[in-house]
Amino acid sequence: MHKLLLVILLILIWLFLLFLFHNLKMYFYKFLTGSIGIFTISMFFFLPYLETNLNMLITGTLDVIGKITGYFSVLNNYSLITIDTKQGIVAMFINYECSGIIEILVFTSLALFFPFGGKIRRIISLVSGNIALYLANVIRVIFIIFITKGLGASSFYLAHTLFARILFFIFTVIIYYYVFTSTHLKYQKVGEINE
Repeated sequence: MHKLLLVILLILIWLFLLFLFHNLKMYFYKFLTGSIGIFTISMFFFLPYLETNLNMLITGTLDVIGKITGYFSVLNNYSLITIDTKQGIVAMFINYECSGIIEILVFTSLALFFPFGGKIRRIISLVSGNIALYLANVIRVIFIIFITKGLGASSFYLAHTLFARILFFIFTVIIYYYVFTSTHLKYQKVGEINE
């Protein structure tokens, strides 16, 4: 009971700070407080639900791709991907690290409080950015699978921990640029950006 009261008190303080920063026109602090707060709330209250559904969505997508290509098999109920290589079978479990849920929550938290200019623009950016992050994550997992299938089981660790993370990081930077940086530059009237 004490934990619940503490959580409610912290959420009320967070809402008060948002209201205060908004009324004082301290938009950077509103953005910072709002983004960190909504991310923390999402991690505590919604992470298991979001992770489970995102894992199902990713494994469902990969199952379709696996059936089309024949390169790997997916066990949807277990979020498990098996890759038959020359050196043996490699099993890859899709968990919170591979689902991209943390990256999606960070993006969503930032997008909810970033000053885009209008509600329609915010909604479009939020939806398109999350879809792009989801697709980038699917591409990352497929990249791991194809590297492992092509180079053998011994390449899995390097493909997963290094090369796929670099690839996903590049996709994330591109998505953040188009959603946040180019939008911010347009609304600051510093000139046109040719996209």
